[in-house]
Amino acid sequence: MRWSAVAVTACVPATVLALAASNNSQYSYYVSRPGGADECFNCLLPKFTCGQFAECNRYDGQCKCPDGWGGIDCLVPQCDSLKDGHNRQLRKDGEDCDCSEGWTGLNCNVCKSDAACKGFPLRSSDGSLLPLRGPDGSIRPMPPPSSLSEDDDESTPNMTCYRNGPTVIANHYMCDVTNPKIIDQLKEKKPQVTFSCDNATATCMFQFWIGSRESFYCGLDTCTSTLEAGVRSNTTRYDCEKLKCNCIPGRMMCGEDGSVDISEFLTEEIKGPARFQCKSGGGGCTFEEDAMNELISSIFSDPYITLSCDGGECLHYSQLPGYIPPPPTPYYFGPLWISAGVTTGVFILALILLWYFARPIQDGGVKLPSNEQLMADHVPAGLQFSNLSYTLGSWHVLDGVSGAVKPGQLLAIIGASGAGKSSLLDILARRQKRGNVSGNVLVNGREVSDSVFRRAAGYVDQEDTLMGTLTVYETVYYSALLRLPREMSVEAKRFRTLETLNELGILAIRDSRIGDSAGGHRGISGGEKRRVSIACELVTSPSILFLDEPTSGLDAYNALSVVQCLHRLAREFKRTVVFTIHQPRSNIVSLFDQLLVLTKGRVVYSGDMAKCQPFFADAGYSCPAGFNIADYLIDVTMENEDSVPSSSDATVAADRDADGRSVTSVVIDHRDGAGETPPPERTELHSITTYFTSRTSNLFSRSSHNTPVDAEQQNTPPQSGAATPRQRAVLRPLSRRIAQLATTYAESDVANDVKREIAHAQNTAAATANGALLGPGMEGEDDGVLKGRRRASWATQFRILSGRAFKNLYRDPALLATHYIAAIAIALISGYFYYHVGNNIEGFQNRLGLFFFAMALFSFSCLSSLGVFAKERVLFMRERANGYYSTFTYFSSKVLFDIIPLRVVPPLVFGGIVYGLVGLVPTVEAFWKFLLVLVLFNLTTASVCLLLAIVFEDVGVANLVGTLVMLFNLLFAGLLINRSSIAPWLRWLFTVSFFHAAYEALAVVDKQAGVSIEIPAATVLSLFGLRARWYWPDVSLLAGMFAGFTTLSFIYLHYFVKERR
Repeated sequence: MRWSAVAVTACVPATVLALAASNNSQYSYYVSRPGGADECFNCLLPKFTCGQFAECNRYDGQCKCPDGWGGIDCLVPQCDSLKDGHNRQLRKDGEDCDCSEGWTGLNCNVCKSDAACKGFPLRSSDGSLLPLRGPDGSIRPMPPPSSLSEDDDESTPNMTCYRNGPTVIANHYMCDVTNPKIIDQLKEKKPQVTFSCDNATATCMFQFWIGSRESFYCGLDTCTSTLEAGVRSNTTRYDCEKLKCNCIPGRMMCGEDGSVDISEFLTEEIKGPARFQCKSGGGGCTFEEDAMNELISSIFSDPYITLSCDGGECLHYSQLPGYIPPPPTPYYFGPLWISAGVTTGVFILALILLWYFARPIQDGGVKLPSNEQLMADHVPAGLQFSNLSYTLGSWHVLDGVSGAVKPGQLLAIIGASGAGKSSLLDILARRQKRGNVSGNVLVNGREVSDSVFRRAAGYVDQEDTLMGTLTVYETVYYSALLRLPREMSVEAKRFRTLETLNELGILAIRDSRIGDSAGGHRGISGGEKRRVSIACELVTSPSILFLDEPTSGLDAYNALSVVQCLHRLAREFKRTVVFTIHQPRSNIVSLFDQLLVLTKGRVVYSGDMAKCQPFFADAGYSCPAGFNIADYLIDVTMENEDSVPSSSDATVAADRDADGRSVTSVVIDHRDGAGETPPPERTELHSITTYFTSRTSNLFSRSSHNTPVDAEQQNTPPQSGAATPRQRAVLRPLSRRIAQLATTYAESDVANDVKREIAHAQNTAAATANGALLGPGMEGEDDGVLKGRRRASWATQFRILSGRAFKNLYRDPALLATHYIAAIAIALISGYFYYHVGNNIEGFQNRLGLFFFAMALFSFSCLSSLGVFAKERVLFMRERANGYYSTFTYFSSKVLFDIIPLRVVPPLVFGGIVYGLVGLVPTVEAFWKFLLVLVLFNLTTASVCLLLAIVFEDVGVANLVGTLVMLFNLLFAGLLINRSSIAPWLRWLFTVSFFHAAYEALAVVDKQAGVSIEIPAATVLSLFGLRARWYWPDVSLLAGMFAGFTTLSFIYLHYFVKERR
């Protein structure tokens, strides 16, 4: 046979050529026949056969040669060693093989030493190869023996050469024929035999060689191997029921050079059964088959073929017959008990800290030092604003609003619904607005930065946002600790807290919890919550205090108490108080110093309260005697052309009803805008009660036909296109009466007084250079506004917020207890089902299943943290806007003392219980490595959930996205999809999966500690696409992911989670 590239190209497909080249085969794809004709080899044709009874590939007509054989027809021996696989060289014609060290045989298939088996591909019991995998998960061939060192992990450890025993997987024998007459007959041509068996297929092969050339071969089927133990020797026996043989044409005994040709005999007579047996201790081997024995006996006078054999196969030591796995390493519980004790101590310490920080704050025994100033010195701050306008798209909310309020005064903003009261208050308080704001807001005649202004001002929202697990005293006290000057003593802050509670009439409920009606925890009433919200701002006694409808939800008495408290705060401590109010009582109105009346975003009055009634009287709208001026002004500013009672057209008289009660009656003279007197028949007599009834009916009528737009309730501008009723209400011009009132005010002395006051404040601020007006030793606007207002340091903020977070977690124990109980219960259940798993393939599978289950448990448990921040989102935005704390202190306390108790303690408890029950590696190092991975994985998952909770305001959306993220990472953990089955350009998906990092690290912990199983753990890990040396890289990846997601959460919280009105 010889090479012919032309013949190969013409006869064989390109894929076959590639296969031949990759296998380094040295054979021709054509066969030379007598007469010079070259024919393409195709084992599917009757004229061509595969030697060694090899399988013929029905797709390409080529032979699939058994181990040790090659060539186009599987008749050429291979050299090197059996472990070299497809890299073996073919034997050259007329030469013997130069086998690798430790290997022998005509085709180098028989091992001679354990060292020869180093690097041998590990086979399972069915004969299939268990390949090694590279770091990227791809299957890679076994490296050549010369490239392996003793410490190289690329090789399969603990391989041994099992010699002259029954077949375990696939063994090979090399035998010399010892029949004397056969040797004499063949003279210098040495007769030899090779014998091999495959346990998985129960087949054997027999080849007879003369002069190192194969003469004929036999295939044995339905074979069994046994080991018979004797007193002096052991006998290995192979019994095969069927036998078939073939001669190789042109070989010795098969017609070579006129020699005897036994081809027909082998084909027709040799049928089986056959037996091959060897005795240890030099007893020799025999091969017997009835027809072959008869031939040997008739020609050579020997009963059968006698042999001297040397056999062997490379096995893992645990695959040797009679091998008894050693008993599991007994657990030495001393170090583990110490470690478990440390873990338990940490758990108990965490509970003690939770109890300590969550205990109620006692307020008894507060004594104010005699030399303590309750309220620190501050600079009185007057507020001036001019030409304020606010637009949201084409929606004009405010237009040209001006006013001023001095220290020690109360400014009340009133107006009908939709007048823009809350929008004006938000702008004055420097709250972030969605639309465009123009105009000037000054403090003591000067412009100050937003950060400085917010630290000198307080703001009470219309809606109460309080932490339901805190008591009334704790809520107000925390506000005092965080916002009162740091120079004040703790005793003074406590005294101030109690004083504020007493002023607002809630001292008696100071130990009651706020409660959360949404969560089913009843607490204080709505009116009491309102006063607590006000107390949180009043306790700091800010230079300027803004309140959005502070009397909403309060009864008449408590509403008066609140406003009296505000009035006293302004008078006694020279504070500036600005608030919106709806339907105040007359006794409340009497406490106002300044009044600002809005209608449709326009000012119809802004100035001293004392000048209000004369102004409207001069404008033709005098408030009747017995009327509440605030209610009257609301009626006046309602956009309706109906008449409004005034002193000139209303007569108030005392009358009595049928029961003898005094009833105030008003005779109302209706006039239109031009001052003309209507016909007499339109004049009516109304009681006060009848008047209010009619006015209320008119209000409902107008509301049903033409609903006014409230800037505080509607946050989206009208859409373009056809005008809706709401759009027409926004954009239509003011009524004649309202326009007249706005014009009258703009030209009045009251408006001029406001302008002069603003100009005077500006001139005074400009004249007092370097802040001379602000007091001695003070420079610049910051010092002037914030004199005595240095609030709590970052360390103090962190300590206070940590304590509050502990209280919130401890006093709402449902989530905390569920996590801890679930960790203990599921650990015990897992310990029951995985109790002391064995050190075998099944045990390894169970371990991997436990690791996967533990990760799934903790990952989906972390979804509960999505609601932790969602409940406090509004509270955080408002407290940060009011200057309670910085984003960093809130976030760090939230992570360290709210998330960690839920994400660190449960995996420690779970791991401490399940580790010993399952029977994982009993070393302290492996134990703590196991816990480290669990904790880091749980923290990483929690940080992902925290990021989602911050990014997505809707809890439902956050839950859906969180579930999808968990399922995506679960898919690429390494159990559901093998890394090697993914295209190389997509394998980065495993790298970004924190599930895969944790899963691989947990599996490697179990491997690195020396788990003894029938197949080395490193090999099994490679089958799952896991990398045995990647524990610390995986741990580092988890830690990096936790830090990265936590940092992203903080950045988004700081820059994007802000209150916008």
